[in-house]
Amino acid sequence: MTTSDELVDSDELVDAIGKLSDSAVADLMDFIRIRSVYDEKDLRPVKDAANWCQKKLTGAGVKPEHVEQKCIGDPTKNAPLVYATCGPDEVPAGTPTVLLYAHYDVVDDGGWEEAWDPKLVDDKKRVRGRGAADDKSGVMMHLGALRAFKGKPPVPLKIVLEGEEESGDTLEGYVRKNKDLFTADVIVIADTGNYKLGEPTLTTSLRGVVAVDVTVSTLRKPKHSGVYGGPPPDAFMALTRILWALLDDKGDVAIPGLVRDHWSGEESDEAAFRAEAGILPQVKLIGSDTLGSRLYVRPSVNVTGLSGPRPYAKPVNQLTDTASARVSLRIAPSQDPEDAIAKLERFIERPELNPWNAEVTVERADSGAGFQADTTQPGYTVARKAMEKAYPGKETVYVGDGGTIPLVTELQQINPKATVLLIGCEEPLCNIHSSPESVDIDELAAMTLAECSLLRLLASKR
Repeated sequence: MTTSDELVDSDELVDAIGKLSDSAVADLMDFIRIRSVYDEKDLRPVKDAANWCQKKLTGAGVKPEHVEQKCIGDPTKNAPLVYATCGPDEVPAGTPTVLLYAHYDVVDDGGWEEAWDPKLVDDKKRVRGRGAADDKSGVMMHLGALRAFKGKPPVPLKIVLEGEEESGDTLEGYVRKNKDLFTADVIVIADTGNYKLGEPTLTTSLRGVVAVDVTVSTLRKPKHSGVYGGPPPDAFMALTRILWALLDDKGDVAIPGLVRDHWSGEESDEAAFRAEAGILPQVKLIGSDTLGSRLYVRPSVNVTGLSGPRPYAKPVNQLTDTASARVSLRIAPSQDPEDAIAKLERFIERPELNPWNAEVTVERADSGAGFQADTTQPGYTVARKAMEKAYPGKETVYVGDGGTIPLVTELQQINPKATVLLIGCEEPLCNIHSSPESVDIDELAAMTLAECSLLRLLASKR
């Protein structure tokens, strides 16, 4: 009988990934050129990306199960869901089914001129371009594993590639209605990464998120600030009083009753964090408790959208009649989103934040639960071993992530006994959701090897 160590230590697998490296880089650069920003008014870019994924899966020996790509909800408004299954010719009893997830949509270029013109940079060690890491590297990681196994992985696979993750996602509702497509024993979400380049990492917690749109009105229409300024309150100035109150003097979220956990896992280095975040030298960090707690398991709040005053480039001397802000509240992994959004609404609607009796409305905009992994599951032991095969001499660490992936919670609910693994290529130097975004080529190869090792180890555990 072949042992699990022999399965994972096979030079054939390492060689296969090495030989595929050049084609993987070329494909990733080709993939980046597709401007797959979701926009329901123009679905052509995400459809092009979905077609690209379908073509590459077929080329890897995996024919997508749905020839007519299954759409999520309304096909005139939603990006196609690329879904495929594959596995060994014979599946012994007890062999686990593994679901591999990634998303092919990306955030917009944000004015970054070279976003869609991929380049090899840093002595050709990194691929630069929008989506290079988040999350086209995740798609390539799965594709690389399929190619290494020549379309015949050692365990049954379900491959899920979606195109609306960055827009707020509609996949959770589709999952609830089609649970059979998403049942699995192990779920690999390729949308995170190592806490540092070359350091094997499993993300074990995610914060949740809730958001509301706050609108403040004080006038029926804008008025000249010279003629009328003084007695009438400006709507934007009234809105800023509400926004200011969301943080206390320490910078902690001031909303009472929210869950505030303490992080006990791998702690972030403050100097490295400041450098990665691009914090100006004189600016102080805000909030209390450890840096890890503030990043991973305590609430934070910010404004993600704003309307009201005229743009800075075209100022006008007028009072603002109506101003709106989208307030986004990140919540602890264990916080109930419904409870959090109710507390946020009540806090904003307090009379003391509206001393001028402006018209204030609060509308719910978004809600997503957090995630906390059960690291005592056997699947985590297997995952650590797989990661350490890909990064010899390195010990796998557990970290949290301040971001939110609502789909994780949905998959966990329909697979309560499954092991959920959050891995990927998005280490801090990738600069995701910013510019210039990039991915390390060796990291992509190592994580592809880690995924292959994971699948082989799982096959040997039946």
